[in-house]
Amino acid sequence: SFPTDDPRRDPNVPAQMQRLKRYQDLIVYGLKHGVPKALKWEKLFEVKQDPNESPTDFLNRLREAATKYTNINPDTAEGEKHLVYLFIGQASNDIRRKLQKLEGVQDMSKLLEVAWKVFRDR
Repeated sequence: SFPTDDPRRDPNVPAQMQRLKRYQDLIVYGLKHGVPKALKWEKLFEVKQDPNESPTDFLNRLREAATKYTNINPDTAEGEKHLVYLFIGQASNDIRRKLQKLEGVQDMSKLLEVAWKVFRDR
């Protein structure tokens, strides 16, 4: 609970100043960590592959956006699944068409391999 009474600490006394500083630090920590991160899925869906962007760079941007704006952890199996669908759906048109023709591919390394082949053959 938050104290409502004045603790009557004198900031001119070093020991009391140290306690006040610690108290301030704890309040700031609580404000920063007390509220869960807002999920911004729309930011993740705004990440599209640029025509001259390599598939690896695009995947890295997707990973960064997923980590920054959502609760997706790209290092987990579930997070990788999300990235697979995002990678396919938001790749440039020629790469996306080729990736959508693949059946049952859930492996990111296979998708990257195909994406790089299309990217190099432009």
